[in-house]
Amino acid sequence: RYPDRPPSSLADLGSGDGHLLTTLLPTLFPQGGHGARIFFIDRQPTLPDSALESLRRKNWLPTVVAQDVLAWAASAPPTELIFTNLFLHHFPDSELKNLFQNLSTRTSTFAAAEPFRGFAGSLGARLLRLLGCHPVTQHDARVSVEAGFRPRELSKLWPQPHHWSLTEQRVGLFTHFFSAEKKV
Repeated sequence: RYPDRPPSSLADLGSGDGHLLTTLLPTLFPQGGHGARIFFIDRQPTLPDSALESLRRKNWLPTVVAQDVLAWAASAPPTELIFTNLFLHHFPDSELKNLFQNLSTRTSTFAAAEPFRGFAGSLGARLLRLLGCHPVTQHDARVSVEAGFRPRELSKLWPQPHHWSLTEQRVGLFTHFFSAEKKV
């Protein structure tokens, strides 16, 4: 979708330490950000200053927002691309519906990668013990898979679907991908 330029603004919901975006952006846009704004949204963001400075040197304009995602979405500035990774499965459907309603008025593109709820994920979570993973990791994996999504579950929560191109599918064994792009 962005072969020639980065989005003018983007937001990472539940960004945590920002590792995903600070790793992907230099690869996806080696020419830099061209002044694009980046919002890192998390109740307890832990982005290192060095990561923010590295983004600034590449002409990105990062802003760390220490706020609940639901509250941010209710008053967020217009943002070209909003995405999240392994975050939505923490919310009940009622909160997701509210979140999606707010996001749909503030962005033209939303994308999410979440756990796929199915046999492969359940089996994979149980096999983590054989790899020597810590019991907390084993527990978190099992709970995340159980809270994950199957096709059409997120699409049903997105408002006014006839105004959007919705994509929802399994990717690989463990990932559930959802995107919404506003029709022009």
